[in-house]
Amino acid sequence: MTDNVTNLLAAVDPADERAITRFLFEEVQVLDDWQFAKWLDFFHDDTMYWAPTQTDRYPRERAKRISAFGTSVYFEENKVQLKQRVDRLLTDQAWGEAPPSRARHLVSNVRVSAGEAEGEFAVKSNFLAYRSMGQRSQDMITGERSDKIVRAPESEWGYLIKERRILFDMAGLLIKNLTIFY
Repeated sequence: MTDNVTNLLAAVDPADERAITRFLFEEVQVLDDWQFAKWLDFFHDDTMYWAPTQTDRYPRERAKRISAFGTSVYFEENKVQLKQRVDRLLTDQAWGEAPPSRARHLVSNVRVSAGEAEGEFAVKSNFLAYRSMGQRSQDMITGERSDKIVRAPESEWGYLIKERRILFDMAGLLIKNLTIFY
């Protein structure tokens, strides 16, 4: 094995890597099943869930394409705000979800690295979210999720998401709304 592969394998216990990957798969299944209240249980109380915008840039300016935290974002929510959005979705007043979407989330290329603190993991994954509404409305959104996941023995899953940054692959989203979660 090369030194890079050896270093990657040594950085994270394979049991943690497997458990975190399964944790992410379970999370998206809960989303696809419209169990949004249960989905919130995957998040730490101090979570930040956000999606920065990005612009098309020349190659020499590629590092500047993603907006910084607190600037231009599609959404920037803590757990209280996520709960408000979930509560609204579960009422008859969420017109963006009437009729309710049918969604399928695919998560792949899960990469688990050691985080900055003990029991913390930096996790990147790619996603494809497919949504259909009614008979003629279909959306496919792809991107990358960068998660800070912490070990949490008190959680049903043993882990919690402390931060999630969603980076959509498109510079401009050509969808009707952002009512589903990523």
